[in-house]
Amino acid sequence: MKKSYGSFFTALLVSCAIALTAGHAIAAEPAQKADKNGAVADASKEVVIRVDKTEITRENYDIAVSNVMPQLSMHGSMSHEKLDKIKRTAIEGVVNSALFQKAAEKEKIEASKKEIDDAIAELKNRLPEGQTLDDVLKNSRMTMSELRGHYKKRQMGIQLQKKKRAEFAETAAALVNEKYLKDYYTKNIEKFKLPEQIHLRSILIKADPSGGPAAWSASLKKAQEIVKMARGDKKTRPKNFAELAKKYSEDPNAKAGGDMGWAHRGEFYEEIDLAAATMKIGDVSEPVSTLYGYHILKLDGIKPAVQKKFSEINKAKLKGELKEKEQKKLREEWLKGLRDAAKIEYVAKDVMELMSDANKDAQPEKDNKTAPMKTPVTGKDAQPGKSGETSPKTAPDAGKDATGKGK
Repeated sequence: MKKSYGSFFTALLVSCAIALTAGHAIAAEPAQKADKNGAVADASKEVVIRVDKTEITRENYDIAVSNVMPQLSMHGSMSHEKLDKIKRTAIEGVVNSALFQKAAEKEKIEASKKEIDDAIAELKNRLPEGQTLDDVLKNSRMTMSELRGHYKKRQMGIQLQKKKRAEFAETAAALVNEKYLKDYYTKNIEKFKLPEQIHLRSILIKADPSGGPAAWSASLKKAQEIVKMARGDKKTRPKNFAELAKKYSEDPNAKAGGDMGWAHRGEFYEEIDLAAATMKIGDVSEPVSTLYGYHILKLDGIKPAVQKKFSEINKAKLKGELKEKEQKKLREEWLKGLRDAAKIEYVAKDVMELMSDANKDAQPEKDNKTAPMKTPVTGKDAQPGKSGETSPKTAPDAGKDATGKGK
């Protein structure tokens, strides 16, 4: 029972530290020295990471991992790559905790008696029913003075980060002024361009996905007949597309004459986007196959891309985004400075190998392959599931209509 008390208590302490990355990875007992073969009597007390004079034990490390991923037991099929990433996140957390503690001491950050009392009161509330703090301290072989010392370090780390956040926010606010916004706009002018929009109408002739080739062939034949009516020929004048949509379309837009409104290219299903990309204003497409059946499209209009002027952009929103970006940059630079000034040792072999592989995993994958050009299959060659490099969506998107456009 003593072991479960100690593990639970240590878990609570480490949980607080990792969750805020502002405490200190704490062992309930001093780390044990390894023998000449590198083994320790209690494996949980093995030192796995050392940050200057702060030693992080195997027990602390394991608890840190479980706190990063509290549902570990529910993910038995988790890949090695994902698990390694979680472990690295936990390692960064405990290392940062030690760095924050050292920095807080250097900057003479203080933790008030009330803050420590409140933290211990919170700890008491989290104890299992029927257990007291005295019981846990006794079984963890820790004194109240030591506990208060641990929480003092944790609160110092929290106060340090609050102080730094305020400093970074103030610096970022001074930096991101009108000139900064103007320079950003000039250097990133393409980001402030409204993309081209198209105005489509659609007639949908549904095909039952489970109906087999016969059902799809019948829908295609009907769609082709409607295309002829919409386009007209030497003998007959083109019929009004909107009226044809009202009469034949099985799309929700039928009552509106098949009007799909204005939308950016890329907002429709891929098959529709690809077909529309080759059309000119006034064109009527061949039947385009999608999951729902066959669409006949008419391009009613095109609005070219529009470059927003600096005076037209949402400056308040942009300023907020850039301030946040600068604050993050300042924090990363500060943290890098702490790391560069510290001696960080990955003592355990598994931790050492895990972190040595981190740089390899961080390298972007290089793929020089060029994706094949995709062309929509229309007309007589259009068959469900056979659309060249494209294919209908495998299931309807609840957030979109039959054209793929958001409702």
